[in-house]
Amino acid sequence: MERAATDNDGVVQIAARSNDLLLRTSRCVIYSRLVEGRYPNWRQVFPKRDQAIQIDMIVGPLFASLRQAAIVTDHDSRGIDFTFGDGTLKLEATTAEIGNSQVEMPIAYDGKPITMKMDHRFVADFCKVLDNETPLIFEIENENSPALLSTDDGYAYVIMPMAKDR
Repeated sequence: MERAATDNDGVVQIAARSNDLLLRTSRCVIYSRLVEGRYPNWRQVFPKRDQAIQIDMIVGPLFASLRQAAIVTDHDSRGIDFTFGDGTLKLEATTAEIGNSQVEMPIAYDGKPITMKMDHRFVADFCKVLDNETPLIFEIENENSPALLSTDDGYAYVIMPMAKDR
């Protein structure tokens, strides 16, 4: 809500009750409601792995490379191949009508290459909310396991890989 209301909005209207909140500006309306009941154990969603590879990255270069690779994607082919290995992260996308893209960026991983196909929009959603200078850990185990992206301040994001035959 804080990011939605800017100094340029002029009047910001707020209505608060015991279980809900309404914020209205000239550009948007945001409604929030407190949900009663037992909340599920969200920590179970985050994978616990002993064999995972943790690759240190910076948000800005990852996001820039992702946007470059995603230029050729469309609604039907949202998947980008992320290949980690030989000191590089290679992002590859192919679309029948548009063509293909290949973008490489250096990473601190020289192990056995691992290729995962992921929806670029989900990786972008993680990057969009962070400053370009923010360090992150990109944790992978194999091409079929979820990737875990996390920052030092506790922000974490799980991304399931896409089927390769798509």
